[in-house]
Amino acid sequence: MFFSNHARSVTILCRGEGLEKNMSRYLIDQLATRSNIRVLHRTEVVAAHGDTSLEAIDVRNATSGETTRLESGGLFIFIGADAETEWLPREIALDANGYVLTGSDVTASGRWELDRDPYLLETSVPGIFACGDVRFSPVKRVAAAVGEGSMAIAFVHQYLKEAELGSTGVAAQAGAVSTARS
Repeated sequence: MFFSNHARSVTILCRGEGLEKNMSRYLIDQLATRSNIRVLHRTEVVAAHGDTSLEAIDVRNATSGETTRLESGGLFIFIGADAETEWLPREIALDANGYVLTGSDVTASGRWELDRDPYLLETSVPGIFACGDVRFSPVKRVAAAVGEGSMAIAFVHQYLKEAELGSTGVAAQAGAVSTARS
């Protein structure tokens, strides 16, 4: 909806039969009122084109197998409302829905082993940080994810500085896990 206020046209590609599975009815109804929004079902991006910026995308219809090139000045990918954290190692604590526990939630889960408290975005593995929608949190917004990403970088630097000084009691390794879906 937001993009349609600023763009000449917006095309929503839906890999499934419809938007109903992952979108609220009121949003689907609002989409129908916008003349500059079209929805293509059973369609996915298969290629992106452009020399210095995005100029076009190729999309394939799963029913017909036909590939079509669409002019495009931008591409936003919504990956869904599920945590999709199955790939993470068992050492990283998750809640019952697969969201990564961080900060005080790690402590409450009993999965924190160091003497110090975990940093706000630190997972159950010291030096590994999570931000954005993958993190257990009631806030699922792009702006929050961007802000948390910046914070995670600051925490990585702080963690590495402490590891260098030997105050963390663990090897000097740090990283971040992040997604943005909102």
